Amino acid sequence: MNIEEVARAQFRLDTNCPEECEERYRIMINRSVKLDGARMFDGMSIDFRAVIFKGDAYIMASDELMEWTKEKYEKFKPEWFCAFSNLRTLDQKLMESGLKIHDTHVYFLPDEYAEEYELECPYEVKWFEDEEIDDFPDRKKFPHALPGLKLQPDRIAAAAFDEGVPVAVAGASEDGKYMWQIGIDVLPEYEHHGLAVFLVDSLKKKILEKGILPYYGTSESHSLSQDVAIRSGFLPAWAEIFVKKIEKT
Repeated sequence: MNIEEVARAQFRLDTNCPEECEERYRIMINRSVKLDGARMFDGMSIDFRAVIFKGDAYIMASDELMEWTKEKYEKFKPEWFCAFSNLRTLDQKLMESGLKIHDTHVYFLPDEYAEEYELECPYEVKWFEDEEIDDFPDRKKFPHALPGLKLQPDRIAAAAFDEGVPVAVAGASEDGKYMWQIGIDVLPEYEHHGLAVFLVDSLKKKILEKGILPYYGTSESHSLSQDVAIRSGFLPAWAEIFVKKIEKT
């Protein structure tokens, strides 16, 4: 699998970006359209979206925001998109249209050149797929691994059991046509035993075997989660900005 090619194919779907646009421009600005196979998240508006990947910017904007977006970002340096000064300016503009920045995230993709090494788990590991996940015991204790969202259906999970009780779960949701997102939860009393790294690494490999690209997302300030990603064979790959409509009170 060519990881970069697959990721870019997903980003084109996410931002309504024609392939010929990607070939010509470093900053690609297209009109907001929801395409089949695009990654969508609960509460997200498609009126504006930005994906910053390897020095390129995939941006889509509504008709109302298009002129401003082009003037602001056609010559912008993508690597500084998430600087707070730019996010503040963007948020102020969005508010004029009844929108606001909902979140920014850093995302990780598998490191093709990561050294492979055997990890061990002291607990029994069980695998669950599709409908089997619906009956997972105590799934509410594992909201990041098994969120149970309509837009991001749970597809596969690896769980560590201690005497028949689940204590850690890594799960993946079908977020887009080409990419599944991994989430991890470990019960507090079982943290710092390497379970997160073991399960995330195992799940990453299983998803790749299916011909699907796994990815891992977290907050810019969540260094512990980022550490899990890196130790599981992922590397920082892109940043993304989501917006949502301002709820009227």
